[in-house]
Amino acid sequence: MDTTIHNIIEGQKTNLSINKQKDIEQKLNVNSSQFKSMLDEAIVQKQNSKPVDKKLMDVCIEMESLFVSQMLKEMRKTIHKENDLLYGGMAEDIFEDMLYNEYALQMSKTANLGIAKTLYDQLSKK
Repeated sequence: MDTTIHNIIEGQKTNLSINKQKDIEQKLNVNSSQFKSMLDEAIVQKQNSKPVDKKLMDVCIEMESLFVSQMLKEMRKTIHKENDLLYGGMAEDIFEDMLYNEYALQMSKTANLGIAKTLYDQLSKK
């Protein structure tokens, strides 16, 4: 008797797992077809888009870099240097300016702030 009940329970578990697997496969097929259509649309848009003007884009990135640099400079003003012993004087100020300018340039190149792209879109319209 116990083996019969055990076999029935195991059979139900097997049926449930088969049904779950079929559901998952069906969802994957739907998602993969949606992904394929999105990928095809992106490829078509990429082929239809005009080529990027490298010089203009570089200038737009530099402009964004100036904006970010100004923002970092204002943020740096809020930090008070209390210990005169560790303060490096004018040399440290010059180095910090150069360092933060480089930070701003790298942020503009790698981060997606959107200022450079917006500038490029506006300036490339003819």
